[in-house]
Amino acid sequence: MTTMADPMIMATLAATDALQSCTEACTGWQQEIAQFVDHRLAENRHSLEALMATRDLAGLLQVQQQWGLQMAADYMNEAGRLTDLFTTLSLTGTTPAVQETAMLVA
Repeated sequence: MTTMADPMIMATLAATDALQSCTEACTGWQQEIAQFVDHRLAENRHSLEALMATRDLAGLLQVQQQWGLQMAADYMNEAGRLTDLFTTLSLTGTTPAVQETAMLVA
């Protein structure tokens, strides 16, 4: 019997690690998107409630302007977060949450 690892076992372990990293990356991406959608739906609901409470054109325009500004800011912030997440995933192969957990364990 040899002491060197079987190439098939090494290939299987490498494939398993790659699959786990990919799964973690997809999970992190989906969580980020879900949080953003939840936030935007809440903001849209608040804006609709404010629209229903307006009594004149000036109030309507003000609510619409605030909604547009908030939406643009939210989308810009989300684009930044997704860029950071993508950069982290491409450089390390894991999400920031996984990296933090690894640091706690180490």
